[in-house]
Amino acid sequence: MAIERVKEYLREFGVEKRVWEFDTSSATVDLAAQTLGVRPARIAKTLSFALGEGCVLIVAAGDARIDNRKFKDRFATKAKMLAYDEVARMTGSEVGGVCPFALPAETPVYLDVSLKRFSTVFPACGSANSAIELTNEELFRYSRAKDWVDVCKDWEEGNDPQIVDIPNPALAMPTDGEITLRISKITGADEKTGYVPMYRFNVIRLSDGEKVGEIDLRLGYVRNTYYGGNIGYSVLEQHRGHAYAQKATKLVFEVARAHRMPYLIISCREKNLASRKTLEHLNGTLLDTGVPPTYSALYQEGITETGCIFRFDL
Repeated sequence: MAIERVKEYLREFGVEKRVWEFDTSSATVDLAAQTLGVRPARIAKTLSFALGEGCVLIVAAGDARIDNRKFKDRFATKAKMLAYDEVARMTGSEVGGVCPFALPAETPVYLDVSLKRFSTVFPACGSANSAIELTNEELFRYSRAKDWVDVCKDWEEGNDPQIVDIPNPALAMPTDGEITLRISKITGADEKTGYVPMYRFNVIRLSDGEKVGEIDLRLGYVRNTYYGGNIGYSVLEQHRGHAYAQKATKLVFEVARAHRMPYLIISCREKNLASRKTLEHLNGTLLDTGVPPTYSALYQEGITETGCIFRFDL
């Protein structure tokens, strides 16, 4: 199967476990967007065109269309898509799963600039029910793309937020006069898992220096942070009942602002009434309630209960 070949290919980069397989079809831009819960524009569709005796692949945003004049100016030939029965033979994948990975030798790949507005995009992985979330730099590297090109039209403007996604160990910690934060751990982005950079803070009571809990801040907006949240917290049992989770979350909002994050996602289990009450008191907007999708890291870690997802605009 093509997807197994793609996974084997991506193993060279150590990211084969980031490939998602869905219970529903992702064969078209709209189906993939519906399955992933993202804008159709963020689906990185791979278009195959005849070029000489072979073909060329153009990876473009889901809302972009090929501009025939631009294509001809760039490749010195008309934009003629491969016939249906040529696609599998020349790309290695069936229609609906064509991707820029594990291609027949000498198949050139180009990325269209319509993708550059997004911090991450979602190309297929060789089947009609698969995808992987990648940064543009990762997509360029894993696809062994030859270059960026500008051969599309009709795509909408609107870039993703440009945040500061590198944790700063020297960042001044906020306080509310009762508690403060103290960095206990910093982790960078993990290419193998696709996890974003993260702070872990101890929550410290100022009156006696006692640790009353922990709270994390994840710097980025990927699908796993949508379900798992940008913030996770816990309060030590003996210190519960003092609203420390709510107070610490407000302090982490200040850290997020310092990283130019315009909003944060925080999730909780539906049955965790105390945590849900905390998020409601913080004036979060409830975006979604449901079981995490099977492809998400949260589900794969064994969390299959119904959850609530809140958004906090900063």
